[in-house]
Amino acid sequence: MENDIDTSGVEYFFNPRSIAVLGASTNIEKPGGRPIWALKRKGYPGKIYPVNPRYDRIDGLPCYPEIAAVPGEVDMAIISVPIDLIMDMLEECANKKVKVAVVFTSGFAEVGPEGQALQKRMRNLARERGIRILGPNCLGLVYFKTKVMASFTDIVDLEPVPPLSLGFVTQSGAFGEKMYIKAMREGVGFSTFISVGNEADRDFTDFMAYLLDDPDTTVLGGYIEGAKDGAKFRRVAEKALRLGKPILLKKVGRTRAGTRAVASHTGSLAGDDQIYDAFFRQMGILRIDELRELTSFVIAHRNGRRPRGRNVGILTGSGGEGVVLADKCESFGLVVPEFTGETREKLKSYLPFFGSARNPVDMTAAVATDPTIYKKCLQAMADDERIDMVICPGFFLAPFASIVHDALEVCSSTEKPIVLSPVWS
Repeated sequence: MENDIDTSGVEYFFNPRSIAVLGASTNIEKPGGRPIWALKRKGYPGKIYPVNPRYDRIDGLPCYPEIAAVPGEVDMAIISVPIDLIMDMLEECANKKVKVAVVFTSGFAEVGPEGQALQKRMRNLARERGIRILGPNCLGLVYFKTKVMASFTDIVDLEPVPPLSLGFVTQSGAFGEKMYIKAMREGVGFSTFISVGNEADRDFTDFMAYLLDDPDTTVLGGYIEGAKDGAKFRRVAEKALRLGKPILLKKVGRTRAGTRAVASHTGSLAGDDQIYDAFFRQMGILRIDELRELTSFVIAHRNGRRPRGRNVGILTGSGGEGVVLADKCESFGLVVPEFTGETREKLKSYLPFFGSARNPVDMTAAVATDPTIYKKCLQAMADDERIDMVICPGFFLAPFASIVHDALEVCSSTEKPIVLSPVWS
C-alpha cells in the first residue's frame, strides 16, 4: 500500500545468514566477546566470523585479521572498535558488500559538534554505499526466532518467556534493557529487543515498521525520546491500526529539563510533548508511564479476546476500590453503565442487603464468608448483553484459589474479556 514504509535491507538485521564480529574478543564480558558467546550458545544457525588481527581463534572459531579476509559472504557486521577506527571498519564492510552493521561504539552526536560531524559521515556512507546501520551508541538487537544475538547486554543470557509476542524498540539502551528484564520476570514474552541508539541511518520507526509485518509480533512497545520523521511515524501508526497491532510507548521529555536531557543522551530532539500527546490519542497509540501498564496489557492481550465495545462491568469486594477503578475507566474513554432489569435483580438476590448491585458491584466483606457470591455475580455480569468486558480488582477479601477456579469457569462460558488482578493499587 502507498503509505507502507520502505524497510528494504532491514530484514538482514533479523535474518542474517552470516555474522562477522569486528573487534572480536576472547573475553565474553566485553562487547566484542559477548555476541560470539551468545550466538554459539543460543544456537544461531548461520556462519560466525570473529575479526581481530590479534587472535587466530576465538571460542573454537577461526579469527580473521580483517573482514576482507573472511572467505564467505557476510550479511551482518557487529562492530565494537574504538571510535577512531569506526569509519575505516564501515568502509571495509561496504567493500565486502555487508548488508547491515550494528555499531556499539559511542562518542557521536550525543557528545557535541565533532561527534555530530562524524555521525553525519556515517549516515552519508550508509546512503551512498547501501549498507544499513543500527546505532551508533546502541546495545544492539536480539531476535529470538532466528537466534540473532547481536548485543552485549544481559538479555542474551536470559531464556525468553513464551509466547514471544512483544516487539520492543528503545532509544535508550540501558533503560530499555531494565524494562525488558523486569517485564520478562513478570511473564512477558518478547519476540525482539532493539536498541537504536543515535539512529545515524535506520531509526526507531523503521524497526517498528518491520515488526508490524512479523507474524509472531502481536504487540509493539518501546521507549521514545523523539521521532526523526513525523510523517513516517504517522504511516507506521496507521498501518498498526489497519493490522490491529497495538503500540504502547513510554514517551519522555515532557518538561524543559527532560528535553535538555534527551539532547545530551542520544542527540535527539524531543519535540513538543503536547503534540506527541495529541498524535498518540489520534492514532490509537497507548502512552504508558509505568512498566506495569505495558506488562499488564501484553498479558491481557495475548488470550485473543477483544471487547466489542466500551461498556465495562466492575466487580469488587471494596466500594472505594470500585470508585477508583470507575474513575480510571472513564478517564480512558470506557463507560461504566448501571445494571438494570434482569441483571440488576439477579445481583440484588446474590448480594447482602448492604452490598451494591449498581456498577461497580460491591460484594463487600460478605464474599470472604461466602465465596459463591463472587461466581454468581461474575456470571450475571458476563451474561449481560450490554457489558463488553468485566474487570475484577483485588481478591484479598476471599479465598484466592477458590476465586481463581470460579473465574476460570465463568471465562470458559463467554468470549468477553475478563480481567482479574490479585492486587489493586
